[in-house]
Amino acid sequence: MRIGIFSESYEPIINGVSVSVSTLRDELSKRGHDVFIFAPAFNGFKDESENVFRLPSTHTPLMRDYPFPIPFAPDIRRNFASLDLDIVHTQTPFLLGVLGAKWARANNVALVSTNHTLYTEYVHYVPIRPKAITRNFLVGLMKWYYNGCDGVVVPSTPIGKMLHSYGVKTDIEVIKTGVVSVPDSNAGVKAATRARYGINDDDFLLLYVGRIAREKNLTMLLDAFKLVADKHPSVRLLLVGGGPALEETRRYASDIDIADRATFAGMLSRHDIEPIYSSADAFAFPSTTETQGIAICEALSAGLPVVAANAGGIPENVQHGVDGFLTEDDPREFADRIEFLVTHEPERQKMGEQARSNAARFSIERMVDDFERFYSSIIEKKKGKAALPQ
Repeated sequence: MRIGIFSESYEPIINGVSVSVSTLRDELSKRGHDVFIFAPAFNGFKDESENVFRLPSTHTPLMRDYPFPIPFAPDIRRNFASLDLDIVHTQTPFLLGVLGAKWARANNVALVSTNHTLYTEYVHYVPIRPKAITRNFLVGLMKWYYNGCDGVVVPSTPIGKMLHSYGVKTDIEVIKTGVVSVPDSNAGVKAATRARYGINDDDFLLLYVGRIAREKNLTMLLDAFKLVADKHPSVRLLLVGGGPALEETRRYASDIDIADRATFAGMLSRHDIEPIYSSADAFAFPSTTETQGIAICEALSAGLPVVAANAGGIPENVQHGVDGFLTEDDPREFADRIEFLVTHEPERQKMGEQARSNAARFSIERMVDDFERFYSSIIEKKKGKAALPQ
């Protein structure tokens, strides 16, 4: 197959969408498919592959870390038309998604899109009051955009139900985003990793990996951690990631007197994060806005029991009482589950073993198998419609 992928998030940006796109690109290419990427230009970054087409971009005050694509590129449009694509796969319903859809329709190419994000939970980034206006606009946009696609992909069943509630009639397919399993580290690497962040070998290390942003509900995590840390002084929290709320989250940790036991590691590469996963004892994820929670899947693959909010797509990935715990958005309940892992070593070890086993559900191979089957079905359906008398 010849596949065109349109994404606002792509290398060198590192987030769930860009990692998903890069992984899908690599694995489809290994299986002999031709994959072409359409993404915004990023200052100072040069792609190694000739199959990446960069649209002109700029930066805006709202999203300083992300290039804003300018959907006017006649040369790239001509290149697109010459590629003889079988299918276009967009990653958002926004500018590049709309552009990809327009070009696909103009060239009679099958069109699918993935809904990666609960966009309505990000309205606080838009300086428009009341927020209901922005939310209603986003719901209307998703309904309009996804109903114009030949198929839609979501990473969990609850997200598919949400789109249906918005009025999306297009067939929706659940395909879990695959993750690369986190390899175990030897004792020396674990000790060195802990020492790098001032964590003793006998400390209990609770880990969070993800954006440091308001929608990630990190104040709830910090409140829960304080309840545990006040009773168990050897418990430490390590937060890996960057984001717009980094400084205010640090200040909050200081305000509630846990700054000496909660460490912010900042943005790290995948290579640097892997030994941290292996060096931790448990994983915490308080976000209530996840469509899947890729970091949870990575933590499970590292053998870490997970304490997470029972919301969004997360309940499909964590088996309560088996490889982790699901809680309400309540710091006391969250703290209670963390404390159980701190004080019940045999049970925690057993849950960690089960976590590693269950993580096979998120294999890269399974994801690509699902996408190959999905793409083929959509392409055949498109051909069938074209063959019908008008």
